[in-house]
Amino acid sequence: MRKTRIALLAALVSTVAAVVAGYYASQKRNLALAPARPAPLPADVGSAATDWSWSQSSKDRAVVEVRARDFRQIKDSTRFELGAVELKIFSKSGETYDRVRSSKAEFDQPAERLYSDGEVTIVLGLPAKGAPVPGKRYVEIRTSGLAYDNQTGISSTERPAQFQFENGEGRSTGAAYDSARRYLWMKSDVEVASHPASGAPMKIRAGELHYYEAEQKVELKPWSTLERGDQGVKAGAATVFLDQGRLTRVEAQQGQGWTRGSGRQVRFGADWMEVKFTAAQTVAAAAGVGAAELLSESPSGSTKASGNRMNLEFVTPAGAAESHLTTAYVMEQARVESVPAAKPAQPESRVLTAEGIKLVMRPGGEEVELLETMTPARLEFLPQQPAQWRRLLTADRVTARYRQGNRLETLRAIGQVHLRSEPPAALPKGQPRLTWSDGLEAAFDPQTGQMSRLTQWSNFRYQEGARQARSIGARFDLPADRISLDTAARVWDESGQTAAHILILEQREDKFHAQGDVVATHLGKTGGRGTGDGGRGEEGLFVSDRPVQATARTMDSEQNGKLLHYRGAARLWQEASSIQGEEIHLDRGARTLAARGGVVSVLVEEAAPGSQARAVTITADSLDYSDQDRRAHYRGNVVLRRERLTVTAQQLEAFLRPRQQVKPGQSRLERALASGGAEVREARDPLAGTSAGRRGSAEQAEYLAGEERVVLRGGAPRIEQPGRGATSGAELTYYLNDDRLLVSGQPGAPSQTRYKLKRN
Repeated sequence: MRKTRIALLAALVSTVAAVVAGYYASQKRNLALAPARPAPLPADVGSAATDWSWSQSSKDRAVVEVRARDFRQIKDSTRFELGAVELKIFSKSGETYDRVRSSKAEFDQPAERLYSDGEVTIVLGLPAKGAPVPGKRYVEIRTSGLAYDNQTGISSTERPAQFQFENGEGRSTGAAYDSARRYLWMKSDVEVASHPASGAPMKIRAGELHYYEAEQKVELKPWSTLERGDQGVKAGAATVFLDQGRLTRVEAQQGQGWTRGSGRQVRFGADWMEVKFTAAQTVAAAAGVGAAELLSESPSGSTKASGNRMNLEFVTPAGAAESHLTTAYVMEQARVESVPAAKPAQPESRVLTAEGIKLVMRPGGEEVELLETMTPARLEFLPQQPAQWRRLLTADRVTARYRQGNRLETLRAIGQVHLRSEPPAALPKGQPRLTWSDGLEAAFDPQTGQMSRLTQWSNFRYQEGARQARSIGARFDLPADRISLDTAARVWDESGQTAAHILILEQREDKFHAQGDVVATHLGKTGGRGTGDGGRGEEGLFVSDRPVQATARTMDSEQNGKLLHYRGAARLWQEASSIQGEEIHLDRGARTLAARGGVVSVLVEEAAPGSQARAVTITADSLDYSDQDRRAHYRGNVVLRRERLTVTAQQLEAFLRPRQQVKPGQSRLERALASGGAEVREARDPLAGTSAGRRGSAEQAEYLAGEERVVLRGGAPRIEQPGRGATSGAELTYYLNDDRLLVSGQPGAPSQTRYKLKRN
């Protein structure tokens, strides 16, 4: 039994050995035929794979797809590590998708969030079907630290990002992209440059940028700058509108735009501003609302326009890289200030205000060519030199045309025109010069820029101190300080008034000329001046405290009316007293009067109560009167007539009494001395009962009006009495009111009287 157990045990062992040997042989054979065993997973990795993919769909379209060459699931986590990742985010239409590529990324499947710490490239708008369009440059974003949230469709990073798009590129610090809304947010330090097919690039800088692809709109916050060559816009928040990626217009808050050139600069701005661009990305137009302002500066000076609203129009010449300002419209409290450059002959600066102003620029946009208002306007000329006048013009419409060099060429105003001109302080006793009319036109000297000629028409009025004037029209020669009033002209002051077809006022020399049917009135002392006494209270040919009228073909006034010259059928009169002649000259300072050519003077006496006034009429070739001794000297063909008395001679001196000594009914003519073949005639002889009166002749005849006495002397005096004969003697004296006759002889020449005898 013992041997038997040993044999069984040996057999069992042999059998086991055979089985084991067979097993090992089989295992060896299997190991030889089996693939190599993978390396063990790291302790923190739950699983790993290659060519991994994950996708999400909605109804019948794909929403997102993620593919990776390498995949590892973090142990005890929902986080996956992906290598060589490609993320496709499809648009709502399913026609395009955005592609995100990264060499390494992490994906949280439950949170549907992908994050790449390394470099990421994003391409937007790729076609979902077919290959990308050859030659088309799609929007591409390169960044790092990118996170994609599938639940929101937003990709974002806080790190620097670079962008490239068709005809441009950009960069920012931090970015976010919402694929569902096609919205890009460049978070800070934004710089974008576009490169159009022609012209200079457009550079955009901003604090942050918001791009709405579907709306073709870009928002820049909280500040922004757009520059292209010598043109640009600087603003607070701004909105940029695109058309197929091309800039069309910009809306900006607190905007300031500019365009620069050789030696010139144009700036414009407003609280809210809109700028429109051409296809070549040059400025086409601009508009501003709220504190709108335009400034044009050049070597010739500056023009600044401001208002609550402003519209600007630009043009880009053929072949030019930049646009030029052509027209500006300024509205609502509009103001335009022009300041010429400081030069030796710098003209006045000008300030124009109105509710609407239009500025037309010269070619090149450097200077103003035409300026016109669309509403009632106010234009100020502000002196830049001590000798310049200060002027203020108001009118319903104002148009100013400029020549090159920012100098005024012409100025035109229409409707309710009022011009106030204040003389330089250096002028003594300068008074503001005021004019009114329906229209005005001014011309300016091309060298100095000073106003040289001024014309006003229709209902013209003028005032300077006490002097005033009216006419249909007026012309001003400003260098000569001359005013010409044309048609129905009239000028007046405290000393009187003058009316004529034409009046020319020489302001600098204080004189004026009247021409054509001149009618003048010179006031007496109550008006400030008397015609014959210069306002000194003396007596002249006329009463000093009553107006004196005058007519002539022409009249000249000098020394503020102290010298008056009437020519051509001249006539002066006061009530019934008058003087006329071809010429009459008054010196009111020296208190003299001179008349020439067909002189006729009529002196009417104040009548006694119940009687008729009497007059003394004297005609002659000339008259000279002096108020110093109240003597009037007549020369050439002199004829004196008073009631029934007529005196003729070659010369006559008439002496007047002071008015205060004249009693009612008494003549102001004190005496008259005629010489040079004097003849005296009476119209009738009441004593002889004939119609013919006495007639005397002598070299000299003296008439004493108070005594009604005539004295003949010199040259064989002789008197004939109708019906009573003739008497001669050395001196003959007779009285007009009776038949007295005094005869004085000389030794050796006795007087003679011849009587005419009556026949039976």
